[in-house]
Amino acid sequence: MLDLNKNPDFARFDTATIDSEYYDLDKDLTGIQLWNKDALDQMIEMVLLTEPQERLFNLAFGSPIYQILFDNFSQVDSIMDTIFDVIEHWVPITIDRNNADVEQDIDNNALIFKIPYISNNGIIRGLFARKVLR
Repeated sequence: MLDLNKNPDFARFDTATIDSEYYDLDKDLTGIQLWNKDALDQMIEMVLLTEPQERLFNLAFGSPIYQILFDNFSQVDSIMDTIFDVIEHWVPITIDRNNADVEQDIDNNALIFKIPYISNNGIIRGLFARKVLR
């Protein structure tokens, strides 16, 4: 079990402040904390990779990415605005939709995301670049 001061819900005990409003423990739970851009990227990835109704106590959380990967690549362009809306709903960012790009890798049943964004507080600018496989 991690110390309370490593828990992302609590402020640091030594200074009683939180270094950033965007932070989380890393996915390996080794006690390393993610801050700023890394934490926002982790949030985006979590939204993308969670299917709707997968989380029992938050059925609305998630995106329809896997429906596209398993069913039909022809829907990608028509559903990207919905996916961006979902990301902006759950993650405190604004996506630069004019410069966002989603490429299809049909041979590998994958989507390659390049999503530029800015945090809602205006401090962090980032590019979420990931390949999502089936």
